[in-house]
Amino acid sequence: MQIVYLKRLLDFGKKHADARKSLASWKTVTENAKWTKKQDVLFDFPNAKMINNNRARFEIRHNTYRLIAHIDYSDQIVQIRFIGLHNQYDKIDPETI
Repeated sequence: MQIVYLKRLLDFGKKHADARKSLASWKTVTENAKWTKKQDVLFDFPNAKMINNNRARFEIRHNTYRLIAHIDYSDQIVQIRFIGLHNQYDKIDPETI
């Protein structure tokens, strides 16, 4: 999968050093994945939650942080839509962000 807006991930890791290891793991798994359906995402990330509009919510660093990504299965693109603290996530609509 190709990750779009990777800079968001890198910038977040600079601000939140405790998330860097989890973000690096997420990035490695995602880049090496060939997801064609939601079940493929859940196979690689069992704690992920699939959201409407081909989005997934990933737990980063034991759910301290959350990452929302839009997944285009046909073009093999993952677009990072949001990454933030749990309480910041509570203030957004993950289906539309």
